[in-house]
Amino acid sequence: MTETHHLNALESELKNLLAHYHAPAVRYQNLAFSSKDFLILDKLGEQLKKLLPAYDFWNGNNPENHNAPAAPCYRRDFIQAVFQTPHSGLIIQQPHYWLQTWDLLEKQAFWSTLSTAHGGHNVIVIFSEGHDFASINQHYFNPQPLTSTAATLWVSSKTSLV
Repeated sequence: MTETHHLNALESELKNLLAHYHAPAVRYQNLAFSSKDFLILDKLGEQLKKLLPAYDFWNGNNPENHNAPAAPCYRRDFIQAVFQTPHSGLIIQQPHYWLQTWDLLEKQAFWSTLSTAHGGHNVIVIFSEGHDFASINQHYFNPQPLTSTAATLWVSSKTSLV
């Protein structure tokens, strides 16, 4: 398959997932995407920015994030900036830059909040897959492999998978 075909397949799959999980009837709409491949993470970020142009986009690897807190930062400040500061929606790529000084319980507090938050703006997190997330994810999110690429969609455990 060509690169263009892969991108088209990824875009189509993301459109379908967003239509399903961001539907008004879905209560817990926050999502996460992961991959072990940083190129795939970048492609996910680019495709999501394209599909959701009104969303704010924070990239932990890019120091010029508009309206993003400085990295690293305190859990309270980060959670407030993510969930309580008004956004049209928010995409966070490579959140580990903000979370790097947090202990395990603080990281679990963020992911728990992401899993259970509803009624506000949507938040989508793109992160690198590894053993760290396995210890953080205490049944907050359930995985669903993407068919178009070597990535995983993570959906709140309170929401049923497609």
